[in-house]
Amino acid sequence: MAVASGHKKAFAKKLLGFEKNGLQQYGKYLDQQLKMAGNKKTKEQYKKYIEQQIALKDRRIKKIDDKLKNL
Repeated sequence: MAVASGHKKAFAKKLLGFEKNGLQQYGKYLDQQLKMAGNKKTKEQYKKYIEQQIALKDRRIKKIDDKLKNL
């Protein structure tokens, strides 16, 4: 059974919306972890990792937004 083009776009938008929402929630978690790490010398590596993950999340959200605009 073939799926109509309109349905594919609707499903794609919904999937991208779920993905974006998940990344936003992950971002909130990362922000919380970053605050908990604070300025402790022992958590510098962890803090650096979190900052890299936040940057990665932001890039992924931007890609999703671009895809949503093109649908």
